[in-house]
Amino acid sequence: SAERRVMADIAHSTRSHARLAPSAAHRWWVCPGSIRMSEGIDEKSSRYADEGTAAHTLAQHCFDKGFDADRFIGRYIDIDKPISDCFSSKAGGDRVFLVDEDMADSVQEYLDYARRVASKEGAEVKTESYVNLRWIGVAGLDGGTTDLSCYIQPLNELELIDYKHGRGVAVEPQDNKQLLCYALGVARRYSNQGLAQVRLTVVQPRCPHPQGSIRTWEVDVLDLFDFEDEIRERALATRDPDAPLVAGEHCKFCPAAAICEVRREQVLELAQAEFSALDEMQLPTVTTMDSAKLAQILAHASQIEDWIKRVKEHAYIEATHGRCPPGWKLVAKRATRKWRDEFQARGFVQGKFNLDEADILEVKLRSPAQIEPLLPGKNKAERASLIAEIVVKESSGTTLALEADKRPAVQVDAGAEFGAVE
Repeated sequence: SAERRVMADIAHSTRSHARLAPSAAHRWWVCPGSIRMSEGIDEKSSRYADEGTAAHTLAQHCFDKGFDADRFIGRYIDIDKPISDCFSSKAGGDRVFLVDEDMADSVQEYLDYARRVASKEGAEVKTESYVNLRWIGVAGLDGGTTDLSCYIQPLNELELIDYKHGRGVAVEPQDNKQLLCYALGVARRYSNQGLAQVRLTVVQPRCPHPQGSIRTWEVDVLDLFDFEDEIRERALATRDPDAPLVAGEHCKFCPAAAICEVRREQVLELAQAEFSALDEMQLPTVTTMDSAKLAQILAHASQIEDWIKRVKEHAYIEATHGRCPPGWKLVAKRATRKWRDEFQARGFVQGKFNLDEADILEVKLRSPAQIEPLLPGKNKAERASLIAEIVVKESSGTTLALEADKRPAVQVDAGAEFGAVE
């Protein structure tokens, strides 16, 4: 049977991150100056990153306990609490996330694959395991945490599986600096046992990809150990006071993106190239653009939007520290009403105004995904088949995607969409 070693029961959000974190290696690898630029900046976690932390918490708990993810649909995860105490039936708080059908289905895809790998004979499995990289000898390069590693002793095979919950940016396993750092650290544990094969796998169910949601890349073992010198060289480059700044897609998650002049110049160049024919401060007339121009602008829009978003986030943090940009101020958001105590409010309105429960309570049939865990069956597929005849799947609409997206194109009936417009 598989040997499983579980990390301490601590909140995912409270785990420390090294100065040269492997999870950010894709950035400091090509932009060594970003480490210098980021020093002293308060890095605020985004809502999307926190949601990913919640999904990882669910994945770890389900894998370690042998649960399916749909067991927790309708419950909430507080990412600031230890895993054993993070699940609740109540919402509340900016870092509390609902386990909905989308999260459960995505995590389940990771669980199904991870369990197939872990079920192999002689498998040694570690979830959320710390990988030590201090032996490389560069200050700040301490290590990181892998989602799951599996060493198959009879075959001398090692596989690292990384779950990505994001839907915006597709992550490739090939030449993935984060996974290569982890693989080097994990492979060192088994170097005296012999390694014949190393595989890096990314499971990313929510981001369409031509190769599907599960992508694997095999690494030559000798190349992997040679990678140690490259890691050391790149890490040492970040300590140079004149380390260069290089703008690119990696700027998306850089703490210094809002104040980096190189990034600002790149964004301005993109914007000027797209709108050079327009007068200053004049918006483009989108209805007159041809398809080629629309495609060109869409290709760069995400970088411009992301930079503006980071500028706003940085300005907000500055304001909360008493350094409000001139002409701006912090104000309270619109207030909404809620009951001080729901139980007390229920008794008050029923007793004082003689209202029936049907008037004050909402009763709604739970979704298929919430009902399925209550049904008999060995796994999710069996339970789903029991109610398949009374369940339909309906898309909520359409969205724009690149041609590489694996979903089939939808043929739009322009007459039906705009028939009411004269």
